[in-house]
Amino acid sequence: MHKLCLMSFTLVIVIMNACGGSVFQSGAASEPTPSRFDSTKIIQAIPPGPYPVGSSNLEADASSGPMVEYLKGARIGNKQRYLSEILNHPESALQFEANLPTSPGSIFGVFEGKPLPIVLYAFYPTSRENARPDYSFPYTDTADNVLPHMQSATDKPVFAPDQAKFPLIVYSPGYEAHCLWDADHMKVLASHGYIVACIFYGDGRGNWAGNIGMRPVVLKQAMDYFLAHPDYREAIDTNRIGISGSSFGGYTVLAALGGLRVSGLPAMPDARVKVGFASVPALDSRDYFSPSGLAAIHKPFLAVYAGKDVVVRKQDVELRIKELQGPTVAVRFDNEEHVLSKAAWPLVHTWEVLFFDAWLKGDEAARQALYSAGSVAGDAVNRKTWQSGVPD
Repeated sequence: MHKLCLMSFTLVIVIMNACGGSVFQSGAASEPTPSRFDSTKIIQAIPPGPYPVGSSNLEADASSGPMVEYLKGARIGNKQRYLSEILNHPESALQFEANLPTSPGSIFGVFEGKPLPIVLYAFYPTSRENARPDYSFPYTDTADNVLPHMQSATDKPVFAPDQAKFPLIVYSPGYEAHCLWDADHMKVLASHGYIVACIFYGDGRGNWAGNIGMRPVVLKQAMDYFLAHPDYREAIDTNRIGISGSSFGGYTVLAALGGLRVSGLPAMPDARVKVGFASVPALDSRDYFSPSGLAAIHKPFLAVYAGKDVVVRKQDVELRIKELQGPTVAVRFDNEEHVLSKAAWPLVHTWEVLFFDAWLKGDEAARQALYSAGSVAGDAVNRKTWQSGVPD
């Protein structure tokens, strides 16, 4: 239910008035000082990037029953259902077994002390000569089920030839969501020159508390696996790694950036992750981070959230976003709900591409646009509501 991606671009900036300031004025002494931006400056949405997109193998058995139960994971009695069971070419897919050890208080729930099958999926910038056919995954209840230029069981990735290495973005879907719901979104990022790896967490195999414990642990082990994979390790610039997520996936993002989780859950910062982006991020609950846990985050972060969201309320995002200590931005889509509309996604992608281009590619034009603008032009009302940690 999501959408779109840069190598280079030309920004069209419409300046409607003199330089303004942050929507939020001063906060408590413990809060970062807001950085100035022009709330009246509007930038144009960025189109899809210049690269064709290739993808890893995910061919599945269409006769396996309720496909969504395998995609998001399900527990039927004592039996778990998961995507790894229905792959036609498991030896060619990106998959491994995560290790979730026993712990005081059984913080991993039903995952405790057992190997947990995990499947990843990758999109990447490919060559214009890549003639591999697209593959339609046998599941249609999603915005996009087409996997472009998908590798066969024996194929290796074919990366665009103009760069030796590409930045990596690891994507974490929301609770009981799966990577196909975000396929169109990840294609946009890949078209702008990023390798994108998405994790099928299979949340439905466990309970809520177990997933809170499990998510950051699996994320770290998934990165270990993907960065060591012989088909991808030489193509990834390990000094340019970002993480993106939605909703509960935003919790995973913040944990990887260094957020201190609630008592009983170990901190899970990952030094390899340089920056984080999240849409409708889970900043609504005390189940995730300690009262001062977000203040431990000093890395760049950008949050896109919804004005009419009843799952992650805008007031919770606007309160807790000010606790982060690194360069931080929040953008509110006033008329959107928790599941963002089709009209909103090209604008969300613009904020996201600018953010990753600024921090992972060192693109100064992207940085200037990202931190000076107040909104992106389009069919969904959006406005920057918080910016801190960015020099004027």
